[in-house]
Amino acid sequence: MSGFQRIVAFISLGVVALAIVFALLPFTFADTVKCGPALLGAEPRSAKPAVGLVQPERDCERTGRSRLATSGFVAILAVVTGAGVSQVKEPGKDCRDGRHADCHGGWPALVGLNRFACRCSCHPSS
Repeated sequence: MSGFQRIVAFISLGVVALAIVFALLPFTFADTVKCGPALLGAEPRSAKPAVGLVQPERDCERTGRSRLATSGFVAILAVVTGAGVSQVKEPGKDCRDGRHADCHGGWPALVGLNRFACRCSCHPSS
C-alpha cells in the first residue's frame, strides 16, 4: 500500500466517524423544537404543543430520518472511495524496467486477460 492509499484510508475512516457523530448529535427543528439524536430515535426533548405547522413528534422523526439518510450516504461513499483507492495498483518493477513479459500481476491476469495485466503508465502501450 502506498502512502497516498494509507492517507485516503485514514481520511475515509475519519469521514465514517464524522457521519456517525452527525447522526448522534441532537438538533433543533425550525429553531423551536429541540430533538434528540437521530440515531437514537429523534424524540422531542420537551413536550411542546403543536404551533402552526410545526408538530414536534412528526417533524423530529422526519428530520431525524433525513439526517440518518445523509450520514448513511456519506459513510457509504467514504467506504467505497477508500476501497476503490486501495485497489489501485502501481506499475511493478518489471513494468517500470520495460520487461513487460515478466509482468503478470493484477486481477486481469487472474481471469485470463493477460493483455491487460501489465498496465504501464511509464511506457506507451502496444
